Amino acid sequence: MIIKNIILLFSLAIITFLSGCSNDDSGDASNDAIQQNAVLEVDILTAKSEPLADPVEVFGTIAAKQSSAIGALVEGPLETMFVTVGDRVKKGQALFQIRQADYKRRVAEASAALRLTEAQAIQAQRQYDRVIALAPRGFVSKAQVEQVETDLAVARAQVSQSQSVLATAKQALRDTIARAPYNGVVTARMVDEGSYLNNRFSMGEQSSALQLQELGIVAAIVSAPQARVDDLKLNQSAKVYIDGFDEPFESYVFIINDRVNPESRTVELRLPIRNPDYRISSGLGARALIETPPEDVIILPRSTVKGDSAAAYIFLFEKGIARRRDIGIESIDFERVKITQGVQSGDKIIKNPPSTLRDGQKVERKQRKSAS
Repeated sequence: MIIKNIILLFSLAIITFLSGCSNDDSGDASNDAIQQNAVLEVDILTAKSEPLADPVEVFGTIAAKQSSAIGALVEGPLETMFVTVGDRVKKGQALFQIRQADYKRRVAEASAALRLTEAQAIQAQRQYDRVIALAPRGFVSKAQVEQVETDLAVARAQVSQSQSVLATAKQALRDTIARAPYNGVVTARMVDEGSYLNNRFSMGEQSSALQLQELGIVAAIVSAPQARVDDLKLNQSAKVYIDGFDEPFESYVFIINDRVNPESRTVELRLPIRNPDYRISSGLGARALIETPPEDVIILPRSTVKGDSAAAYIFLFEKGIARRRDIGIESIDFERVKITQGVQSGDKIIKNPPSTLRDGQKVERKQRKSAS
C-alpha cells in the first residue's frame, strides 16, 4: 500500500513539471510573436552618391635637390680650407685651396717657353721674307724657298703649342681653388689642411674634401603602394608633413619612377618643396597626402552599419518591414564608411538600428515633433 502511494505521488510530480514546461514554452513563443508583430519606430536616411577624394598616403625621407662630394680638380696638399660645416655658400664661392707653388712655377715655365717660340717664329718670318724677296731674281734655289716655308710653319706651330701649354698651366693654377658649383650648405668636411688630395680614384688617397648640398629646394622621396599607381599622375597636388613641423608644405608629384621595387612592391615618387630659408634639413622623415580626382560613392554613418568590416550589414526600410542586407565597406574616418557593394542610391536605410532589430520585423518612420 505504501509503495502504491509513492508511485502515485511521483506520477503527480512528473505531470506537474511537464505542465509547467509547456506553459513556459508557450510563453516564449508568444513573446517572440509579440516582438515580431510589434511595430518599431526608426529613423530613416536615403542613400545617395557624393564625391569623395581618396588621397594616396605615402611615406619617405627628405633629401637635398643636389648633393655633391666636392673634390680637388688638381692634385696636391690641401693648403687652406675657407669654409666649415654649416656654412651657406653662393655659387662660385671659394671652398678650399690646393698648394699653388708648383702650379705657379709651371705657369712661369710655360710663359718662358711661349716667349722663346715666339722669338723663333719672328726669326723664321724674317728669314722667309728675305728668301721670298730674292726668289724672283733667281738668287735662291727652289729648295731654299721650300726650306724657309717649312721653318716658318714649324715656328708658328710651336707658338700655338706653347700657347696651349700656358693656357693649361693657368687653368691648373685656377683649379687649385675649388669653388661652389651652386648655392648650398656645407654638410660635411672630410679632410683638414695638409691632407694630400688626388683628382683620380686611387686606393688609400683622399679625393673629396667637402660635401655640399643644395637645399633651396628639397625633395620628399616617398614610396607609393603598387596598388595605387594608376591613381598617380605628374603634377598632382600634395601636402607633405615633415617631422618637427606643425604645418604641412605644399608640393606636387614631380617624378614617378617607372621601376617597381620587387621587395616592397612600391613605386618611388619625388615631391619638391621650396626651402628658401633652409629650415628643412635633409634626412627628416616625411609623410605626404597626394590628392586624387574625387569619385562618386555612397557614404554612410558608421553607426548605421552593424557587424564588422569582414561581415558588415545594414537594415533597409521596405514598405514598413526591416530587411537585413550584407554590404561591403571601407573605412573613411571614425564616423564614416564608404560602401563598396550592397547599397544603391535611393535605398531607404534605417539609422542607428537597435540591437533587438530582426530581419522581417515591422517598422515605421518616427514622426517628427513639431515645434510648439
